Formats: sequence, structure tokens, C-alpha cells
Amino acid sequence: MEAAQSLSEMIEGARVITALTGAGISTGSGIPDFRSPGGIYATNDMDIFDIEVFRRRPEVFYEFARWFAPLLREARPNAAHRALAEWEAAGREVHIATQNIDDLHERAGSGRVYHLHGDFRMGHCMECGREYGMEDFTGVIKRGEVPRCECGGVVKPDIVFFGERLPEDAWRASVAAVQAADLLLVIGTTLLIYPAAALPEYRRDDARLVMIGEGRTHLDNEADLVVREKIEDFLGRVAGVNDAGSGA
Repeated sequence: MEAAQSLSEMIEGARVITALTGAGISTGSGIPDFRSPGGIYATNDMDIFDIEVFRRRPEVFYEFARWFAPLLREARPNAAHRALAEWEAAGREVHIATQNIDDLHERAGSGRVYHLHGDFRMGHCMECGREYGMEDFTGVIKRGEVPRCECGGVVKPDIVFFGERLPEDAWRASVAAVQAADLLLVIGTTLLIYPAAALPEYRRDDARLVMIGEGRTHLDNEADLVVREKIEDFLGRVAGVNDAGSGA
């Protein structure tokens, strides 16, 4: 059976669909992943996401954000994001636990999105805790400067750096979503970064497992379906959406 038809039938028979998404779902929107030959770490030091480095030298991260923040702001949801939103709009219960710090799932129309690694939309002062929309600092970041609070403290985006804990609410919601699912989709992640990579272990014994992405994972042999196609092309075909106007 052709993979798209097989997944379509699984979706038709599913009561609760949970997707665990990683960087691979957003590369089709122009946001690079981290570990591929053309990814973020190919041209940047991993220290850019180290919390201790950020505390000592926030300019290291904000020099990187000078070109990365506009990518997040200008990216548009691709057919894979829209496919998940389409299934929800059709009345299905769809949950998304994402490792991505973009908001492409929300912009595509998905309502149940849990950001395991935070997202770049909001930030807070590391001195007084005041919250900010990171859009307030678009010009500052574009100039390569460090955003600062009215109190003088450094403003940190609400993303999870190495050395920080995952947001507790997002983690709990993601675990519950995986436990409730009768269809679990692992999309665009090679399941190398823990604890997010451990989420599939919470799935029910009778849940169907589908792996979609170019990278191999340690769960491929346990999956009901493994798809090695371009993510946005495959999911777009399953959902009947295309990438016209996606801004990829």
C-alpha cells in the first residue's frame, strides 16, 4: 500500500492524533535545522544556546539572533504545518508537542501546541522578571545589540537553553497527549535530544507509530510506517494541501 494512503487510513481511524515535531518540519519554510551539514551548528558554535555563556556574554547569542530572528519572523507555514491544522479543523483531536522555537504551527491554525523548548515570541528580564514581546526588540536585535529591560537587565527570549529545564506545563501536556493518542506521528526529528526524545516511550501499547523524516531514529524498527520523503510534500499529499504561498 502506498505510504500516503496508509497514513490517510490511520488518520481516518484515529480518535486522538499526537504529533512530535522537530526541526525537519520547518526546514521547508526556510528555517535551518541544527545538525545537518548546512544546519545552524555547521557555521555557529553550540555555545550560542548555552545558558552559562548567555549569562556571562549575552552578545554571543544576540549576534546569532541578528540573522536568525528575521528568519523566524519572515517564515511561513508549509504544507506539513497546514496538514496538521487541517486535520484539527476537520474536527479531529490533534495535539502537537514541538521541539521548535518558531510559531509556525500556530500560524497554520493549530490550537493545541506545546513548546517543549519554548519559543521566541516572548522574553523576560533576567534581573526583575518583567515580560516582553520579543517583537519589541526587533530593531535592537537587527543592530546586533543586546535587548535590555527598563531596569537595565538583559532580556532573554523564552527558549530553553542547554542547562535549563523544559517548561513544566508543556512537558506535562505533551506526556498526556502522547498517552492519549491512538496515532503518534514523529515528524522531522531524529530523537537525539532528551528529554523530548523520550516522549514516544509514553505511548500506549496499541497506539500506531509513524516516523516521517529524512533522518533515521532508534524507533524506526518499532514503527507501523516509516516515510523517508520530503516532509511537506508527503503530508501535503496526505491532507490534500499544497505549498502555494508558503514562503518556503
